[in-house]
Amino acid sequence: MKRKNPNPLIKTIPIGRRTNSPYTDIVKIKTETNGLNVIKLSLILLVLLIELALFILLHIFLAFSYSTILLISFCLSVITCIYVLSSRKNSHSKAVWIIFLLLFFPVAYIFYLMSDERILFGVSGKRYKRIFKRTEKYFDEKNAKSDDIVVQNNCNYLYNAGGFTTYSNTKVQYFSSGASFFDDVIERLKDAKKYIFIEFFIISDGVLLKRVLDVLTEKVKQGVDVRIIYDDFGCRKALSRKTKTKIRNLGIKMLPFNKLTFVFSLILNFRDHRKIMVIDGQTAYTGGCNLADEYVNEKRIHGYWKDAGVRLDGSAVDGFSLIFLRQWEFLNKKREGYSKFLNLYQNYPNDAVVVPYADGLDYSASICKNVYENMIASANKTIYIMTPYFIVDDAITELLISKAISGVDVRIVIPEIPDKAFVYGVTRNNAEKLIDYGVSVYCMKNSFVHSKLVLTDTSVAIGSANMDLRSFYQQFECAVYTDDKDTREKVLQDFNQTFKDSVLITEKNKLRKHVIYRIFAGVMQIFAPFM
Repeated sequence: MKRKNPNPLIKTIPIGRRTNSPYTDIVKIKTETNGLNVIKLSLILLVLLIELALFILLHIFLAFSYSTILLISFCLSVITCIYVLSSRKNSHSKAVWIIFLLLFFPVAYIFYLMSDERILFGVSGKRYKRIFKRTEKYFDEKNAKSDDIVVQNNCNYLYNAGGFTTYSNTKVQYFSSGASFFDDVIERLKDAKKYIFIEFFIISDGVLLKRVLDVLTEKVKQGVDVRIIYDDFGCRKALSRKTKTKIRNLGIKMLPFNKLTFVFSLILNFRDHRKIMVIDGQTAYTGGCNLADEYVNEKRIHGYWKDAGVRLDGSAVDGFSLIFLRQWEFLNKKREGYSKFLNLYQNYPNDAVVVPYADGLDYSASICKNVYENMIASANKTIYIMTPYFIVDDAITELLISKAISGVDVRIVIPEIPDKAFVYGVTRNNAEKLIDYGVSVYCMKNSFVHSKLVLTDTSVAIGSANMDLRSFYQQFECAVYTDDKDTREKVLQDFNQTFKDSVLITEKNKLRKHVIYRIFAGVMQIFAPFM
């Protein structure tokens, strides 16, 4: 059954389809889930819950059987509260954890210590530091400079916080839809001669993956080194065991991030949310798109899927090669030779600065969050944000309010159709709170907005990081920061088109005007740090 694009003004062409019409016909494909994967995930969750329940029950029994243990538990909870206050968590998370620790002190401190990244990720963090230390020589501090002091300050931050090089001589191409993004990806894959790096949060069985694998199969036969990193949690329902086996049998190297196991560990909460493709050290891609049919609207699960991506050709490609190789070495647990994958690019005459960067528990700073904050704080005319989720802390909220009151044009685009009802409730509530201060909030009609874009007066950030606390503190993310004028203009055009295809939220259509909704959103806000 064919359906008309609910947003006819958006001219996107799904993978493998060409049409002269401004309208896009989409085939709705039935969502398929692999039975074995569902059973495996259910068993893992059941075993983990049983392990956790037995552990908690045992501790409660001991605590209430022996008053001394109960007193010790209370003291340990208080000490843990102090520990929480010294952590890098945002203020909202700290408040929630402290309430939890004091209310449920017999067991709460154990739960916290089993989930704290400084403890849970300690050993892995040391391994990352060793990899980073050995490979920092591949990053060049003084590769390029910007004449704009605001842009240069942001570049300085990215180098000082994460060691990310500022590149020039790079061609930047923006894609305003997942369909156009993957159309370009597949054509470029066909020309690969040396290597292909692929890293996605979700890789899913379907039409898109089949088309990509058809190309990769030929490339492997030609001797191309193909490597894939996927998040095991993100692919738990999407990528079947059969497909994983098929990919490996093709000769493709494939590694999971944070593999699902039957041993209880809250480290499963940490996810590789990055989206990276690098081809021959000459071309790199990133953005919001995962390798799944819904991202190119081959199947509809939440209305029209609005996404964005970017292609780099030139020296900045090395930045993504290094980000991928570091993650590959961490997962593979074998030292990797980086030199053969670098300096293979062709320079393009472009004075714009381009900075590929990453974030995650492998870095001490919340880099994606701080880049967004820096861009917002330095804007004098324009702040446009497109995000599927808007669950931010007080710092970003107050910055946006201050800028709007100062006369800066602040606009936020969020979906009209949610993918997660609870998360959307908090997103809509947080965004609507800003309307009273002059911020314009748009919901894209009949669509799920998955683009992650921040545009200001002079620059733009495009990548995988949402405007939410999970992306800022718990996930591994990546993005591109650039002042490329052509790219900024195309992103601006995308925003202007999206504004036309969206509903502006006003006092009349606010959800917050309903008391029940405000109560629901207020309760759900408590759990915002864990969404």
